[in-house]
Amino acid sequence: MPTHAREAFLLETCGNDDALRARVEALIAGYEAADSFLEDSPIERPLLPPEEKIGDVIGRYALQRRIGDGGCGVVYLAEQKEPVRRHVALKVIKLGMDTNAVIARFTAERQALAMMDHPDIARVFDAGTTEAGRPFFVMEYVDGVRITEFCDEHNLSLHERLELFARVCLAIQHAHQKGIIHRDVKPSNILVARSDGVPTPKVIDFGIAKATQGRLTEETLLTGVGQFMGTPAYMSPEQAELRDFDIDTRSDVYSLGVLLYEMLTGQPPFDPQELVRGGIDEVRRVIREVDPPRPSARIAALSADACKAIAQTRRVPPPHLRNALRGDLDAIVMRCLEKPRTRRYGTAQELADDVRRHLRHEPVEARPQSTAYRIQKFVARNQLACLSVAAITATLVGGTIVSVRQAVRATAAEQTATAERDAATAAGRAEALARADAQRRQEQAEDLLTFMLGDFRTELQKIGRLNLLDAVGEKAMDYFAGLNARDLTDTALVRQSKALTQIGETRIDQARYPEAAAAFTTAYDRAAALCERHPSNADMLFERAQAEFWIGFVARRRGEFAEEREWLMRYRDSAIALNEIEGKTLRSQNELTYGYHNLAVLDFEAGDLKAARAGFLSERHAIAELLAANPGDLELQTRMTDIASWLGSVAERDGAYLEAVERYTEMSSGIETLMAREPDVVLWQERLAASVTFTGNLQAMTAQPDRAMASYDRAMQLLDALVARDPHNQRWLVVSLNLQLQRITLLLAAGETDTAHELLPPVREQLEALVAAEPGSHEFTRRLATAWRLEARLQMATQPPDARAAIDRAIALGNGLIQQDRANSWAVGEFAQAQLLAGRIAHASGDDAKARQHWQEAIGILGSRWENSHDWRFLDPAAQALVLTGETARARPLLERLARFGYHATDPLAASTLDIVSPPQGTNPNPR
Repeated sequence: MPTHAREAFLLETCGNDDALRARVEALIAGYEAADSFLEDSPIERPLLPPEEKIGDVIGRYALQRRIGDGGCGVVYLAEQKEPVRRHVALKVIKLGMDTNAVIARFTAERQALAMMDHPDIARVFDAGTTEAGRPFFVMEYVDGVRITEFCDEHNLSLHERLELFARVCLAIQHAHQKGIIHRDVKPSNILVARSDGVPTPKVIDFGIAKATQGRLTEETLLTGVGQFMGTPAYMSPEQAELRDFDIDTRSDVYSLGVLLYEMLTGQPPFDPQELVRGGIDEVRRVIREVDPPRPSARIAALSADACKAIAQTRRVPPPHLRNALRGDLDAIVMRCLEKPRTRRYGTAQELADDVRRHLRHEPVEARPQSTAYRIQKFVARNQLACLSVAAITATLVGGTIVSVRQAVRATAAEQTATAERDAATAAGRAEALARADAQRRQEQAEDLLTFMLGDFRTELQKIGRLNLLDAVGEKAMDYFAGLNARDLTDTALVRQSKALTQIGETRIDQARYPEAAAAFTTAYDRAAALCERHPSNADMLFERAQAEFWIGFVARRRGEFAEEREWLMRYRDSAIALNEIEGKTLRSQNELTYGYHNLAVLDFEAGDLKAARAGFLSERHAIAELLAANPGDLELQTRMTDIASWLGSVAERDGAYLEAVERYTEMSSGIETLMAREPDVVLWQERLAASVTFTGNLQAMTAQPDRAMASYDRAMQLLDALVARDPHNQRWLVVSLNLQLQRITLLLAAGETDTAHELLPPVREQLEALVAAEPGSHEFTRRLATAWRLEARLQMATQPPDARAAIDRAIALGNGLIQQDRANSWAVGEFAQAQLLAGRIAHASGDDAKARQHWQEAIGILGSRWENSHDWRFLDPAAQALVLTGETARARPLLERLARFGYHATDPLAASTLDIVSPPQGTNPNPR
């Protein structure tokens, strides 16, 4: 160093250590005074042989390129020439390291390495000395990257990372069984590459550091007295003691724990750069004395951007990452990192076993084996066998009802005994005990209900087995019905509101609408009571808003459109209030966009397509902004597919069929992406079936029957699988039956009446059973009307009396919807088609007056809906009715409009009626 630079260097390096500063300055002074003493060697030294270069041949190995450089050796990619040709990794000891001691230690180490034979350990093939006498090692060449880098580059999920890590543990266990301790387990010594598409780890550098007695990487530290056998950030406390005799296999378990910590959180427990900067003594102190934060706590302490980046590479939403680490994984990692060896896993095998227990949803050894914990694990891994658990819960809830009522009666009885002082005291004690016992039972039951209807319900919903909770829901509703919201504590109101909402959602999924409405109404009572007590509490307002939304949603499904609008407007107002109280959080923004989404749906149902399109496009823009900030949020991704579906429906009703196909394709693509991430979640199968069905409908009405049938068949496969999972799920069943009706319609159009005759009766019978079970569902009723209309269409040519009976049944069902004001555009269009067919059947029997009456009825039902509409549901039957009643001039503009859109009637009867005008020049009647 130049003299003028030394002062600053010494000040920075020595700090306040005056004694160290004095020793260094004395050494510098001695150097300056020595002048040229011993500048030249007093003896002749032999020239060192030149270092190997690319192209040289060492034994049977031709050096091709340099792939690594450590403190004591250089690693080359080499090609073995004989007896087989293959690539290997060849490591040559650097000049000056070829001492007898090193070679002797290497010979012993080579014997130990030769004993290992494990697919996830890089094998040692050969060893020897170069012509210059320097030792070299020949090892299996691993064309991979360090394990942490591989995991992040390929966005491996937590589950995939844990599977990979367990394999590494088993490889280390194999070495331990052969009497070898790695002592330097770290990401750069575990390389991963894909083998047949499967990530395969290879553990390298077994025993090399021990053999060479030197520093293999720039991260490895040496001391003047002892030696750090390993890398500081991954080093066990006993390694930091610098006592080689005190190290056993549990030292590698500690390093594996550090590795797992980094694979889960993106960084080791202690910052490597901070450790090195602190000096050797600080490194030893930190490793031996400082406890690192748990992985979940480390994630919680990160900035939002850092957490988002880490979560993205693990394919998990940022809010869920901490929860995924909390519990089992925290416990497993921290057991590995215990300072005393006796508290760690005894072997790498035990560590691998615990990791795999976690993956199988079994209790892990690292956590206390409480009853609640073991039950939770049992439920997680036995999702399809938990009917007995549901029954137990139902029994407990029923018992709680009895207990609460008995407690109330006990209280009343004791109160009557207060006439005497002693009796009053006893009564007071008895009352307190009774109330305490009742409160305890109530809390136990409601806690279990929250679990059963919350986390457990979510898991059952994913696999399509909500029917397991039927008994729980029924008992819970009986229990809640006996409680008055005014008498409940805040905690009880919150717990019950959530449970009731969950019951309602379960009933919605099963299309049991009256029961769902009862649950949501009771949930609203609880949540409203909370809001009255705490008008500025965002959580209370949120719970009330959920109930408002679901009440509106049930009203929609039941065809109660006025009630639907009222409750959805309430929900929108609550979302606005939540936004004002809570600010622009993800939750409040989500609720606000949902509020305006519902208004767009109402505009759509009212026929205001311009307003609906603007609303959905605005919602899509808002969700895209939220998704940019939360790229891993599955709910937001799902909503983007839902918006695409609604925009497709708007385009279809507006006659923009090409745009509608694009939107439905966008919906399908988004859902398939979600299915790839969560293949076992049945929600994605259901929604994919819907999007494929929407596309098939468009193909059917644009003269593409073969493509439409192919789409219907694909959707049918998805729905059949769902119904097979849960035959009691009415919603899946009715969607499947409706798809069958659409397939039957195509079969009729293709003249395959025998197949249609075979398929229709069982479909109609199942719809009859659904309507009998849920008479308030306009959806079930409309589809049953369609089934009877198709029955009449099939019987029309061969069995006119049967046809008349069938069409009368269809008209009666449609009349019921119209008179109750529960008919949406689908129901209105269906009823008009039924009247048209009734007229044709009457005309075929010679009753022209009756036929004309039916056709006029169709015109009356449609009213003025078709005048400025682009919706084929109104235009098709209106045009048919006008042509059949001789008003061809009024029908012509409607037909031209349909032709311009590319619409073709599916039923040959309708097509022949409408085929009175050619499409305008330039119109493509079959857009693709």
